Amino acid sequence: MKLLSKLLPLILIIAYFFNPSISAAKDIYSFKFPDSAGGEINMKKYKGKTILLFASSTDCGFRDQYADFQEIYQKYKNFVVIGISSDDLNVKETRKGGDIKSFCSGRFGATYPISDVIKVNTNSKDVHPFFVWAKQNGIRFNKNFEKVLIDKSGKVIKKFKRDQRPNRSYVTKQIEKIL
Repeated sequence: MKLLSKLLPLILIIAYFFNPSISAAKDIYSFKFPDSAGGEINMKKYKGKTILLFASSTDCGFRDQYADFQEIYQKYKNFVVIGISSDDLNVKETRKGGDIKSFCSGRFGATYPISDVIKVNTNSKDVHPFFVWAKQNGIRFNKNFEKVLIDKSGKVIKKFKRDQRPNRSYVTKQIEKIL
């Protein structure tokens, strides 16, 4: 037992550094998410663009923000919005895959990328590696519709609370500063 207690920290350190999904992630462009329309959302595709990434659930009371995100997605050039569907934050996503995409496009006109369901909460088993990386870089998602603004070089600039609507001046001024 004493040997195990001495070896456990070493084993955890080795596991961390040899886990390619986390340790190889040097920046936001190292990540991929499953797309709700099939395929994947590869962050490399958005290198050089300003990104507003948010956690979401179609059952959340803040879901009307999907339309707000569409408004700013269409408004700005060299800008992308990415929704990340979560089933482990305050309101769990009950839809899967194409049902998420259909709901968001049909009800809110969303044309920006929206992921299929993944684990966002860093206390969850099988959390997506992006959210581990984000936590290591000082950003933690606790509720749906929290959002982060990422500049063209992949640096997280600001986190916004869920009640800070993406198309309101507080958020759009931040976006315009870095576009």
